[in-house]
Amino acid sequence: MKRIFVLLAVVATLFAQDAFAQGKPQATDEQKAAAKEKREQLMQTRLELLKTELELSDEQFAKFDPVYRKFRQEIQRVTSMNKDARMKKDQITNDNALRVVSARLANQVLTATVKQRYLMIFAEVIEPVQVMKLYRVDEKVSRKASEIMKYRSTAATMDSKTAK
Repeated sequence: MKRIFVLLAVVATLFAQDAFAQGKPQATDEQKAAAKEKREQLMQTRLELLKTELELSDEQFAKFDPVYRKFRQEIQRVTSMNKDARMKKDQITNDNALRVVSARLANQVLTATVKQRYLMIFAEVIEPVQVMKLYRVDEKVSRKASEIMKYRSTAATMDSKTAK
């Protein structure tokens, strides 16, 4: 269990560094390459964690890896489509609050749709009990990464205000 939290911290750190790199205007080719490398490191860490947690055999893992990558790519696509859903707390006003809530709910529906579609796809490459555990572990990883990113984002904002 302790190993999970260590891996989650690593995943979230990589994810947070990638998010900060994307916040800069007009990234250079070098920055884009570095961000791509960090995303791949994040994916590798997720896959290693899942292989361990789901107790996947090498044969299962070989089939699971490309399916999971495509799954995460679709989840990322649907959640990044709606800019309103990613609005920060300090930017939310009475004028836009309902739009933000609506966008976040839409993201939840879209994410659930992707998860539902992949349910049977995953069941073709791993056991049903492993599929159930996959969704639980993947949700924990995502939630922990979000918490750490939020914390780091807040800390970075405070540091930049202090530096001024």
